[in-house]
Amino acid sequence: MNLGAVIGQMELVLQQLQLHCLKIGSVHTILKIVRIHKFILSAVHLRNIYTAQTGDSAYVWNIFSGGTITAGTSTNAITVTWNVAGNQTVSVSYVDPNGCNSTTTNYTVLVNNCNADLSVVKTVDNPHPLIGHSVVFTIVATNNGPYDATGVTVTDLLQTGYTYVSSTTSAGTYVPSTGIWTIGNLNNGASETLIITALVNSSGTYVNTATIIGNQPDDNSMNDVSVVEPSPTDFFIPEGYSPNGDGVNDMFVIRGIDFYTDNSIVIFNRWGNKVFEASPYQNTWNGKSTMGLRIGGDELPVGTYFYLLDLGDGSDIIKGTIYLNR
Repeated sequence: MNLGAVIGQMELVLQQLQLHCLKIGSVHTILKIVRIHKFILSAVHLRNIYTAQTGDSAYVWNIFSGGTITAGTSTNAITVTWNVAGNQTVSVSYVDPNGCNSTTTNYTVLVNNCNADLSVVKTVDNPHPLIGHSVVFTIVATNNGPYDATGVTVTDLLQTGYTYVSSTTSAGTYVPSTGIWTIGNLNNGASETLIITALVNSSGTYVNTATIIGNQPDDNSMNDVSVVEPSPTDFFIPEGYSPNGDGVNDMFVIRGIDFYTDNSIVIFNRWGNKVFEASPYQNTWNGKSTMGLRIGGDELPVGTYFYLLDLGDGSDIIKGTIYLNR
């Protein structure tokens, strides 16, 4: 049992406190009830406030073991943080308005282990996003129980390799400047989702981390952090090339095309006729026609050609022109 993390709800047993006060000329028997109630504060541990009736003074509270008084001490209300499960004891004594000292009375409280195993999973829609294009992160926060969780937050701050575009949440709010997603209550077995869309920058840090915490203790820290690290693709399509055999710029080279193994390309001349086609394209077009009617040889004339490039990853087909010079 992790004593530093065991906290719990309180099942309170109230007892009567009888005060005997001897006054000049007569004997008075004063019967009072100490009222104790439960209240949960937002903190790392569950904290319980115990309140005796108002109007008295010189309160003396004591926790025998398993907890610490963190506020109050000599007032009519104290705050106790428990770190040990089981039956624990709270005691109180005080002086009433007549100057009578009460006897010290013990109250038994049952501290239950109310752990909530929170977990977070972060995924990215494309592990090799194009620089200058959007990437989508999905963060799922889950309470695996066995108890409900309160004060749940997830921290996910975009690093310098990204520029924030937009976000949506199924519950709570996300502040991009701080990276804090405030969920609040998350019941046992429940999940909530945050979706972040960002632009991939040409440089910076691309590691992205999500961390979840809540008010209740979490004995399983292995699933509290989720990390993804996309590898942005330096993808570039040139506007022209010169396949003249001089060993320089002789091939139509699309930088980063090798990351898209399911790609395909079709190239047309100005009349709409196919002159080249490849699936996958491996930077092998040398300015020659590989299909259709070829009068005067395979070498294509100088001019503008049109291409349709499908990366094969579900993204939109890229359309453009390439100028062939010799």
